[in-house]
Amino acid sequence: MSETRKISIILATIAAIIFLPLWGSYIHHNGKFPEGFFAYPMLTYQEKAGFSWPIFISVAILGFVVFLWYLFPHWFGFQKTSPPPPPKVVRVKWPLWFWIGLAAWGASVFLLWTKSNEPLWFLHWSDFPLFWGLVLMIDGWTYRRNGGKSIISERPQEMVGIGVSSAMGWMLFEYLNFFVDDNWYYPFGNIIDREMFLLYAIVISTGLLPLSFVFYELFNSFNVFRNRYTKGPKIILPELLKTSLIVICLASLLGAGLYPDALFFSLWLTPAMLIGLVLDKLGIWTPIRSIGQGNWRPSMVFALTYLAAGLCLECENYFSGIHNGREVTFTQAPAYWQYNLPYVNDYHLFEMPVVGFFGYMPFSIYVWLWWIAFAYIQGIPSVFFKEKAFEPNTVE
Repeated sequence: MSETRKISIILATIAAIIFLPLWGSYIHHNGKFPEGFFAYPMLTYQEKAGFSWPIFISVAILGFVVFLWYLFPHWFGFQKTSPPPPPKVVRVKWPLWFWIGLAAWGASVFLLWTKSNEPLWFLHWSDFPLFWGLVLMIDGWTYRRNGGKSIISERPQEMVGIGVSSAMGWMLFEYLNFFVDDNWYYPFGNIIDREMFLLYAIVISTGLLPLSFVFYELFNSFNVFRNRYTKGPKIILPELLKTSLIVICLASLLGAGLYPDALFFSLWLTPAMLIGLVLDKLGIWTPIRSIGQGNWRPSMVFALTYLAAGLCLECENYFSGIHNGREVTFTQAPAYWQYNLPYVNDYHLFEMPVVGFFGYMPFSIYVWLWWIAFAYIQGIPSVFFKEKAFEPNTVE
């Protein structure tokens, strides 16, 4: 198959993610969207299906099984492995960008968490130094642990590319959020005007997807992950099953617009599944392909990245506001977010319903797959077209 045709199929896949929920929602609303349906940012929550103990318990049980899978992989068909001897890594100083990130992140956290009112221009753009500051800090930590190797030190141009792709990859989710009746919203988004908020959202979202990659390289620097999950069940899906799953994903995208409460979870699952399946059918490497050789490490370790990043972001978000119960009465962060999920919107950790954190795991995989698709379309070479990007500098 020619490269042009492969790129066309990837673009058609992204178009399906964009237009199928729109079509389903158009049918759901009898051909006329409610007034303000596409208003951005979403300032208030909509009425959703109430809390359901059976659904909450089912999701919690599923999450507990995943927890056991990570902790005791031999229970699930993985061969037991022992960590290799830890490498003797060259000792290096903390890099300059770590301290820049610490200063940017620290200033943002200090001003937001102390509920400051000045400088207002900084507070209204605080998520940019907050997100990128965390990226620089985590990468600097990896640099020190790897003896002078990290994404920024080795491939700074790729970090810029990931940042550009991040703006598109995340704003796609902001768009999809319309069709599940706003699973999250921004109650203080009106402290700046709508046009400024849109620009703000695009700019700050450049720092969201890079978080997964810097956390991945950090996790890889720990000896416990070096060969863990590398000898698991070898699962290769038949081509007919892959095709059937693609059809199911397409139907799910349409269905999310038709049944926004019942299929709200597909917002987090379907884009990653569809992009991954299409890339695999085109013969383009993805971390999922390694599972066919029994190596689950790339997927399983990367799935943890946005769980870690999400905990950081949810914590930073929550403590930037003053709370009266579940109501937020003050913040100077325009993008302060809250959730409005059907069936499970109780028992929160920060603003997130506790079982909602499991949604960060498939989102992590989406991050890697989105970057592969984006880079492939642009012809950008990437170290993340393989299982492991960097090896540490070691003492001979």
